[in-house]
Amino acid sequence: MRSAPEWYGIPVLEVMLLDNDEPRNYEEAMMNPDSAKWLEAMKSEMRSMYEKKVCTLVDLPDDRQAIQNKWIFKKKTDSDGNVIVYKARLVAKGFRQVQGVDYD
Repeated sequence: MRSAPEWYGIPVLEVMLLDNDEPRNYEEAMMNPDSAKWLEAMKSEMRSMYEKKVCTLVDLPDDRQAIQNKWIFKKKTDSDGNVIVYKARLVAKGFRQVQGVDYD
């Protein structure tokens, strides 16, 4: 019988399962005690996307559905574990697009 490598012990599992009390979705972020900080992080992400011209808002054609998206929330900490930055990223579920149908 094979055994797991030494480095794959309990401490590794604890680190892997640690979520730093980060929201898993928008609803959790808005119910979180730090909701004002998460909201500011989301506004910062939207400003950045606008300034960098990442996307353009257009009217959705009648025969198309919008691409789903999701907010990802992360806390950046210092070496002592103190939160120094609240990060929010808006990601599109682009894997649902079909070339030639949804984009050229």
